[in-house]
Formats: sequence, C-alpha cells, structure tokens
Amino acid sequence: MNTKAKKIRFWLLYHLGLLAFSFIAAIIMKYQQTGDPFHQSMLVSSLSIFMMSAGIGYLAIFMVNRAKRFSQEQLRQKMLPYLLLFFVVAGLIANLAVTAGVFVWFILRDMDLSEFWPHLFNLELNYANIRFSIWLMFFTITFFYVLWHKTAAREQKLREENLAYRYRNLKAQVNPHFLFNNLNTLSEIVHEDVEKADRFIRELSGIYRYILENEETDLVPLSRELDFIRRYFNLQKERDGEKIQMDIDVPSPERYRLVPVSLQILVENALKHNAMSEVTPLKISIYLEEDSYIVVSNTVQKKNILPQSHHTGLANLDERVKMITGKEIVIDGDISRFIVKLPLTRA
Repeated sequence: MNTKAKKIRFWLLYHLGLLAFSFIAAIIMKYQQTGDPFHQSMLVSSLSIFMMSAGIGYLAIFMVNRAKRFSQEQLRQKMLPYLLLFFVVAGLIANLAVTAGVFVWFILRDMDLSEFWPHLFNLELNYANIRFSIWLMFFTITFFYVLWHKTAAREQKLREENLAYRYRNLKAQVNPHFLFNNLNTLSEIVHEDVEKADRFIRELSGIYRYILENEETDLVPLSRELDFIRRYFNLQKERDGEKIQMDIDVPSPERYRLVPVSLQILVENALKHNAMSEVTPLKISIYLEEDSYIVVSNTVQKKNILPQSHHTGLANLDERVKMITGKEIVIDGDISRFIVKLPLTRA
C-alpha cells in the first residue's frame, strides 16, 4: 500500500471512528438529560459532538506536526504555552460546535430565535462546559503525551542513525590504513615466498569479507568474531613478527554473541598506543569473565611520542554496545595493564 493510499485509509477510519463515538456519546448525553436516549434532538447533539471532536483532532494533528521541528529541550521550554493554547482553542471549538448544533435545532424545530441566546447560555453551554471540560482535560493530556513521545522518538531515531553512521565510519577505518600497511607487506613477501603470499592474500580477503558481511549486523557469534580477530592479528604479526603476542582463552565461544568488529577495535587500539620490540613484546590477552564479558587486556608500554587520540573509537564503541545490548563496556587496569570488558549476550 503506497503512502497516498495509507493516508486516505487513515482519514477514512478516523472520521468513521469519530462518527461512531459521536453517536454513542449523544445517546448517553440525551439519556442523562431527558431519560430518553433517542430523544428527537439526539442527531443534532451527535452532529455537535462530531464537529467538536473533529475540530479538536485537527487542532492536535496540526500542532503535533508543527512541533516536529522542536528538539526535546525546545519542546520543554514551549510545552506550557502549547498546552494552554491547545486547551483554550479546544474549548473555543467545543463551544462553537455546541452553538452550531443548538442553532440547527432551533431552525429545524422552527423555534423562536429570540430564545436562542438565553437557551444557549443558560442551558446548553452551561451543561456542555461542565462535562466537556473533563474531556478537554483528557484531550490535553493525550496531546501532551503524543507530542512528547513523537519528539523523543524522533530524537532517538536521529541519535541511532548518527551513531550507526559513526560506527560504520569507525569500522571503515580498518580499510585505508590497514590495507595500505598490508599491501606494503605483501609487496615484500610476494617475491620471496609465493605460498606465503597466497596465504596472506586469503587472510586479507577473509577480513574484508567479514567486515562487508556484517556492515548492517548488530550482533555476531563470538566464534566468528574470534576467527576474524585471529586473521587480523596474523596479518599484523606478518609485519611485526615477535614484537607482538596474542593469547586467546575462550571456551565454547559459540554460546555467545557480541557487536561485530568490536574486538578488532580494541586490539587495534592496543597496537596503536603502545611501543613494541622483540625484547619487550606487546602482549594481548583475550578471555572470558563470569560468562558476561569478553575481556581484551594488554601490557602498557607507552610510546615516547604518543599518537594524537580523541578516544572516539572507544566512545563510539561504548555508545554502540549500549544501544544494542543495553550494557556498557568496562574500562579498567593499572600502570602495567590496560583492560576493556565487552558485554556478551547469550546466543
């Protein structure tokens, strides 16, 4: 069903619903007024209620659409004036609807119009305003909820879209730097050992296949993420040799899931911010903790000249993990070790 057809269907159901509501409300009102639910004025009352309900509904839809451009902070500042305006205009619409209905009743019954205003103010509006004020309060509260909910939902959607975009960019950082370094390494080994170069290319293609396959995926099996991080580390080791070491101790990884490429971000973070040599290799450990976290721990070996960092990688990863799992990453450690714990979910 296209957008235009959906709109037509919505407005058709909206008005049919209002007609049914108006008819039932008029029956109840006439029973309370006269004891006869099908009093001869029931149809006119039904028309008045329909005009009132439709008018207030149009007002609410109009104001909600106008408020779409507001942020939550702007809406918080404008909410009270908006509610007061809604209540006043809705009350005016209700009174106009009652007036129109009473006037139609006078015309149809060929009644003396000199009695119209006394009858309207002394009986109809007095009766209607006492009861309609309750309905208007209900409409106002509903309007407030819808307005606030729509604004909050829109901001949440924008935040999620922005975070997803930033996270895709974060994963894309694997591409240029990592690819450049590994192409240099490949150019060195391709003339020395053809079989070794072939294995290197297969590992490299496996890494990019994994990234592409999980571009829009929220959670992946831990077993697949560990295979990916082994490929990634093997290529790093091809260049750095015994300067880096990695130990993985994760029993039954198929029982868990986590955010894709998250381990790579943490391992890359360790490689980026620490010095390494064959005498003092950088040691990275990956292990489970309490069946709730996958832990990435590395020795702290600060470089003499630290690369500029704004910690956007960890911050974006933390937001992404929080959005998907509802949990936060845990950063721990001391002067000798840096530890990051990623929350896991059960497969």
